[in-house]
Amino acid sequence: MGYEKTGDIIREAYKNNYGVPSFNICNYETIKFAVDAAEIAGKPVIVQLYPGFRDYISFEITVEITRRLAEKAKVPVGLHLDHCHDIETLKYAMRSGFLSVMYDGSKLPFEENIKTTLEASEAAKEFGADLEAELGNIGSAADISGYTDSSKFTDPDDALKFLDETGINSLAVAVGNAHGDYAATPNLDLARIEKISGLLKIPLVLHGGSGIPDEQLQKSVRLGIAKINVATDFFRAFQLAASEYINDKSKKEDIFACMKASKAKTMEFLAGKINLFNY
Repeated sequence: MGYEKTGDIIREAYKNNYGVPSFNICNYETIKFAVDAAEIAGKPVIVQLYPGFRDYISFEITVEITRRLAEKAKVPVGLHLDHCHDIETLKYAMRSGFLSVMYDGSKLPFEENIKTTLEASEAAKEFGADLEAELGNIGSAADISGYTDSSKFTDPDDALKFLDETGINSLAVAVGNAHGDYAATPNLDLARIEKISGLLKIPLVLHGGSGIPDEQLQKSVRLGIAKINVATDFFRAFQLAASEYINDKSKKEDIFACMKASKAKTMEFLAGKINLFNY
C-alpha cells in the first residue's frame, strides 16, 4: 500500500468495477486532507495537480509532499497531473516525479489530437509513466449545450481508433459531463459509457464529477468509469469549513487554528466521495 502508480490504482478499479476519486489539490492541506480521508475510508485515493497551479506549488514539491504522506498510509495513494496542453510541460512534470499525466488535445481536430497524443504517449513510455488523454468536448458546466448536445460527446468508434493509434492508458470521455458548477442537472449518457468501455477495455475517466447526481455516478462506475475527477465540490467544502471558523467572532485570528478546524468537515466530504465511488 502507500504511494502507488495511479495507472495501477485505476486498472485495479476498472478490473473490479469500482471507482476512485481524483481530487484536485493546490497546497499541503488539500493533499493531507485527501490522504487522511482515504485512510479513514480504508480505500484508495488519487490527488492531482492542474499545471496552472504550479506557480503556487511546484511539481517537485507536490511530488515530495504526496510521496511522504502516502508512504505512511495503509491505503493506495496516487498522484496525477491534470489537463496538460503541451508536451514540454508534460515532460517537465514527469522529470519532477509524476508517473501519471494527462495530455489534453481535445480542442484540436481529431487527426491532430491523435498526432500530438501519440507524441505524449511516447514521451510517457520513456519515463515509465501512464498517460490519460481526452476525446470529445468536455466544456464548461455553465454552458448547458456543452453537456446536452450529444454531437459534442465522445464517439465510440472514434475512441477505438484513437486508442489504437496512440496507445494511451486511460481516456477521459465526454458523456454529458462538464467542468465547474452545472447550470442544470446533468444527465450522463450511460449507454455511451457502456459502449465505449466495451470497445476500448481500458479505464475510463469522468471529468466534472462535482454536481452529478450520486446515482448516475455509481451507475457510470459499474459501466467502466474508474477515475472520477472532483475539484469544484472539494474546494467549496474546504472554503465553507474555513469560512465557518473565520466568521465565528468568538474564534481568534489564527490561520493554523483555522486550517485545523477546517479539517474535520472537509475530510467528511472527501470520505463521503471515496465511499460513494467505491461501494
